Amino acid sequence: MSEPIPDGDAIIQRIQDRRGHVWPLHHLMAELDPGFLDIFDDAYCHTMGIDPAPGEDSLPVRYRELICACACAMMPVPIEVTTHHLERAFDHGLTEKEAAEGFHALLIPAGGIAVSNGARALLHLRGQARNPSSTSTS
Repeated sequence: MSEPIPDGDAIIQRIQDRRGHVWPLHHLMAELDPGFLDIFDDAYCHTMGIDPAPGEDSLPVRYRELICACACAMMPVPIEVTTHHLERAFDHGLTEKEAAEGFHALLIPAGGIAVSNGARALLHLRGQARNPSSTSTS
C-alpha cells in the first residue's frame, strides 16, 4: 500500500524548507496536481544534491548547479533562473573562472547566444553583489 500524498500546502512548505524559495510554478502544481509536485520535488532535490546530499564519489553540487545554469543559458528563461543556479554553485565552491569555462563549453552545442546568456548571468550576479538592495526574492 502506498503512502498518501501530502496536500499541496504541505509540499509547498517542504519546498520552502529544502530550497529556501518557492516559485509560482510550484504553487500552480500544488493546486492542480500535488501528486506530481511531490514526485517532481523529490526528483529535483535528489538530482541537485539538496536532499539527500551526494555521496563522496558523486558529482559535487557545484558542478550539478553549473550544469543547470548552462542548460538555463540555452533556454528562453528569465536570467534570474540562471543566476539562481550560479548562486548555488558559488555557495558550494564554484569559481567565476569555472563558471565562465562552463559557459564557454556551450559554444559548440548551443552557439554564441548561450555563451552570451551565461556571461550576462555572471554580470547580473556581480551587479547584485555591488548593490544588494536591488536583489529580489521570489
